[in-house]
Order: sequence, then C-alpha cells, then structure tokens
Amino acid sequence: MVGAKNLIPDAGKIARGSAVLWRAEGGGMPDRSIWTPLLPRQLFVRLQLPFLLGVTLLSVAMLIAVPELERSAELWLGLVVVAVASALFLSPRQTWMHTGWIVVIPVLDIVSIAFVRTALLPYLPSVGLLSLVPFAWIAYRFGWPGLALILVSGIVIAGLPFLLGGRPVTTLLALVNVLTLPFIATGLSVAIHLGSRNFEMRRRMSEEATARLRTALEQSHEAELLLRSVFDTVSGAVAYYNARNELVLANATAAKMVDVVGFRLDVPPYAGPDALMADRKTRIPLERQIIPRALRGEIIANHIEWLGRPGSQIAIMASSRRVHRDDGTLLGTVIAAYDVTELVEAIEVREEFLTTVSHELRTPLTSIIGYTEEIVDVLGEDAKRLGIDSWLATILRNTDTLLDRVSELLTVADSQVQLEVREVDVASIIGRAVEPFTVLAGRAGIELRTDVSADLLIEADPTRLAQVVENLVGNATKFTGRGGLVTVSARRRSDEELSISVADTGIGMTADVRRRVFDRFYRAQVVRDDAIQGIGVGMSIVKKIVDAHGGEIAIESAPGLGTTVTVVLPTRSGTSPAPSAEAVASA
Repeated sequence: MVGAKNLIPDAGKIARGSAVLWRAEGGGMPDRSIWTPLLPRQLFVRLQLPFLLGVTLLSVAMLIAVPELERSAELWLGLVVVAVASALFLSPRQTWMHTGWIVVIPVLDIVSIAFVRTALLPYLPSVGLLSLVPFAWIAYRFGWPGLALILVSGIVIAGLPFLLGGRPVTTLLALVNVLTLPFIATGLSVAIHLGSRNFEMRRRMSEEATARLRTALEQSHEAELLLRSVFDTVSGAVAYYNARNELVLANATAAKMVDVVGFRLDVPPYAGPDALMADRKTRIPLERQIIPRALRGEIIANHIEWLGRPGSQIAIMASSRRVHRDDGTLLGTVIAAYDVTELVEAIEVREEFLTTVSHELRTPLTSIIGYTEEIVDVLGEDAKRLGIDSWLATILRNTDTLLDRVSELLTVADSQVQLEVREVDVASIIGRAVEPFTVLAGRAGIELRTDVSADLLIEADPTRLAQVVENLVGNATKFTGRGGLVTVSARRRSDEELSISVADTGIGMTADVRRRVFDRFYRAQVVRDDAIQGIGVGMSIVKKIVDAHGGEIAIESAPGLGTTVTVVLPTRSGTSPAPSAEAVASA
C-alpha cells in the first residue's frame, strides 16, 4: 500500500490540473534583484578589455604596415593613456568605481582614441569608430549629461588633427569632417540612452513583478503548510482528485482506510473487493463504490459502507463534492469519509436491545391482561360486591397503556415499516382517529375542531395513517392549555397529493426542539420539567410512517405561538423505498 507520505505532494503538485506553482529548492525564490550593478572586474572584461585589445591590435598592425609611425608621439601617447585607464582596474580600493567617478575611465579612453586617430587618420580614417565603445558606456551609465559629454568629446576627437596640424577649419569640407563623427556618435548614443531607459523601466517592472510573485509564492507555501496541517489533523479521511481523475492530495487516514479494502488511492479503478453495503452482507461492485461514483459526478451524502474482511471490518460514512471554478469549469472532486464503526455498532446494540426488551415485555403483559380479564369474567358481579372491580379495571387500563408503549417500542425498533396499502377515505380515518380525543379535550377545556374535505381518497395503510393522526392529535392536546384550540384539517393539494394538518395554540417549540423533534426518545426540557407523560417516540414513528408512504412532514412553530404539523402524502402508492444507506439511523 502506498504510504501517506507519497500521497501528500509538494505545493506544485497540489495544483495539478488547475494552476502549477513553482517553488525553488530551499523554500522560495532567492531574495535578490534580478539585475545587479556590474563588479569592477566585470566592467573590465565586458567594456575596457575589448577597447584595450582593439586599440592595441590596431596600433600594432599599423606600426607593422607603416614603420614611420614609430616616430608618432600621438600614437604612443594614445597607447599610454589607454594603458593608464586599464591599469585603474588594478587599484586596491575600487569602491569609487561604484560611483560617478567611474566616468574617468571612459573619458581617458576618449582621450586615447583622440590621439590614436590623429596619428592614424591619413592611413585609416575609420579608426574613430573605436570611440563608440566609451561613448556607449557613457550614454548607458550617465544619461542626458553624458550625451553632452559625448558631443563635446566627438568634436574634440574630430577636431584634434586640425588643431595639432595647425590647419584652420575654414572650408565646408573641413567643417563636415569635424562635425560628422560627433553628430553620428551622439545620435547613436541617444538611441543607446533611450534603449537603456526603456530597459531600466522594464527591469523595474520585472523586479516589481518578481517581488509580487515572491510574495505570492511565500503565501502559497504558507497555505500549503496550513493545508497539510489541516489534512493531517482531521480525524477523517480526505482525498482530492483533479478533473482528469488523478489523485492530487490525500491524508494518512485515507491511505489506511482504503488499505483495509485492498486498493490504492492513486491507481484505478480506486475500488477493492472488500466493501459491503450497510446491511454488512451485500458486496458492492467496483463501479458502485464511493470513489468511482464520486469521480463520475455523483453527489454522495452520508453514505454508509462496511470495509474490510469479516473479523476486521470498519463502518465508514462518506460524502463527496465536485469543485468548480468561477466560470463553471470542473476543477476536481473532494471525497471525505469518517470511521463510524463505534456509532453504528452502538445503534445496532440499541436496536437489538429495544427489540429484545419489547418482546420480553410483551409476553408477560399479554399474560397479565389475559389472566386479569379471566378473573373479571369469573368473578362477574362478585367483583363489585367484593369491592375489587375498580382495582381490576385499573390493572387492565394500565396494562393496556403499557402494552401500547411496548408496541411503540417495537415500531421504533423495526428497520422498515411494513404497509398494507389499499384505497381508503381520509375523512373517515381522521374521524375515527380524532373521536377518542374529543372527550379528553373537553375535559381539559380544549376545543377540538375538524375541517376535512369530502372524497379524499388515497392509497395508504389505514392503520398506519390513523396512527399518524392519533399521534399528532395526542401531542397537540397534550401541549395545549385550557382554553386552547386544536384544529385537524385535510385538503387536496393536487391530483397527486393531499395534506393533513394538525394545528394547536399550545406552548410551541424552540428552533432546537424543532431540529430534534423526530429523534427517538427525545423529550424537550419543558416536557420533562412539567412531567408530561410519554417516552419520546411518537414523532419518530410518525416520521417513519410518512417516509414509508413516500410523503413529507413539516413543522411550523414558535415558543408561545403554537405548532402546526403538516403531512403531505401522495394519493397513489408507489413502491416503498428500501431503508436508506445514505445516513446513519437516528440517534
């Protein structure tokens, strides 16, 4: 079985199928700018060294080709200046190179090329192009002030031969020779400067974007840590599959749970042979197990299954939900399951206890009732003469009440209500069910009304339907004080449905009581405080009978404002649903 560690991927894998998040080794992106100022040695290698080699090689080549250049003081002076400029990179303290004083080096390079060009101009007029290297350096580093320096330097380089040769710039041709180089160099430098500004702007934008991305990645990493902690902390099993039905994330509990069944969470078909239905007997086909159903898009809510082989089985309650993006695109499927073995076994023990106790009580009660009735028959008028007739009547009345309670317990213990359906008249059923309460309501000072439409035919179990009405009317009269009103009404809602309502003006219910009113053996605090008789199973029996008929039940109530219980039933009977495996039996 794959270990839990393998089922908890890194942050990048968590987002497979949606958005891939990159996280650099070591926990994030390096905390530095993408572009940093060049170090002095980098400046030398990238700018000064190419210029030095160009000037030196070109000068050596010209000395070989034109030997008389050995006597040119301008050439040697230019070589000395470029050597001095290059030697500055050897200074022990180079912090000044990170300031504006670095301009000294390209200025010295410009002086050097001015003297070299003066010496080589008659033989190689294009030697002035070497000045583009320091010009580009200045244009990139010093902006608009540097452009003014480039213009002046270009004029100096072009005019130096005229100045040293004693030739005045008097002709148009001489003026063009002086101005061509500075204007061309300045134009190129302007282009370089504008390009560098655009580059700087984009660099800042990129660094800002990088900072935002770094923050987002740090937040994503924190979210990943939080998600891992939550997954490992919860007691339930949780698994997440992407839109391609591939496992993205699962916790250790999920890995252990599916190991009992005999399959892996990350290997299709995501199902195994040891999965049983809620009855603990029926084997579930692979395609009908929880994960395959969820990945096909079924919404699962509180589904109960037994996992594992006999002797080591566990009961789980599972749910699933599909996750979509804002535009409706499927993002993935989340499946959660909890080990409810102890709860289910406790419910089974309770049901067995109820059934056993109810049967054990019914037998002696039946015997007591039978022998008591026999005593009444044998004594006849002698019972009255002996003064025990009222005692015997009390015994019979209380044993009948106790037998009714036992019957209620048996009804509650039944996993499924058995119905004997036939066509019946609702009005007659309500009439017979309400009749016994008329006298009781009158004695308690409660007005009991019926408002039932005629010809309300329905396919139902008459005994069970009467039991519903009796329970509802009994509760209404029990919780309504003297001077109150209880109304029983029945109406046809449509050709397919009719409703039965019991409304009272009694004490009403709080929201918490309404939420638990159908729980077996639940009795509200006010009922216990007032010592009102009952064992708290009447409404659960009503709910079970209504569900068996395929109907619905609703309660409207508020403290001090009375209660209205409405039962909606289909007029035509369908197949009674089997006990649901989607929820644990009510506690």
